[in-house]
Amino acid sequence: MKKLLSLILVICMCFAVTAVFAEEDTEAKEEFGCYTDDNPEALPYVSTWVAEDGYWRIEMFDEDGGIKSYIVHRLGDNKEDVWEYALALSPEKDRLTAVPFGLHYKQDTVTGNWDETYYEVGDAEFTLTENGRLIWKDLKEDAGQGLEFEKIGNFYGGRWMKDEIEVYFYDWYDNEYDIRLYVYGQDDSVVKDAILKAPYDAATDSLTATGEFEGEEPFTVTFSYDEHKNILWTENGESTVMDYSYRTD
Repeated sequence: MKKLLSLILVICMCFAVTAVFAEEDTEAKEEFGCYTDDNPEALPYVSTWVAEDGYWRIEMFDEDGGIKSYIVHRLGDNKEDVWEYALALSPEKDRLTAVPFGLHYKQDTVTGNWDETYYEVGDAEFTLTENGRLIWKDLKEDAGQGLEFEKIGNFYGGRWMKDEIEVYFYDWYDNEYDIRLYVYGQDDSVVKDAILKAPYDAATDSLTATGEFEGEEPFTVTFSYDEHKNILWTENGESTVMDYSYRTD
């Protein structure tokens, strides 16, 4: 569903930023930054953030269309509340500000369908605390009040291939990632699998885990990103750039 909304959010961002922040007096014009390439102060926001052991999650994306956020509150029974915003860095460069038309809806996690749309006129601000926590200020209904979000890197939900092994960063709970490894047979069935657990290392923006496939020797692998935002599998000092999995939505 996130991908279906990307184009809508980009269009809304372009029109809204132009309409809201254009000034006749160019000397007094305030500039909002929509792209991290031109506004490196926005880069620290681009990550995945969690609160209450993952029951609240914020994903910040830096894409061609600008900065977007996707906020999830797990409700149970395969339901979740979702907020989506297109964002811009404030002229003071001290926060991210939502442009008009923020979305809030309830989603079925199995089908991906919307059960209910609450509104399409949301507004919000995001700031970082001195200790590196993310604060979401919902200016529409004050959702998430009192929460501070912890950074866990931009691995969440990604599916990648390292040779014949699919790596699925499945979930986050108990303060660590749940990582699933799968090897598929010719009929597309799983012929072997492994589950790895890894805490997030904020200093290196990486995950290190030890695991094994049944009947094989244990291995230790570190997952990280290179300067081109490619994800790396590093084992025994050798790094391999992984490819997107064809199973990625």
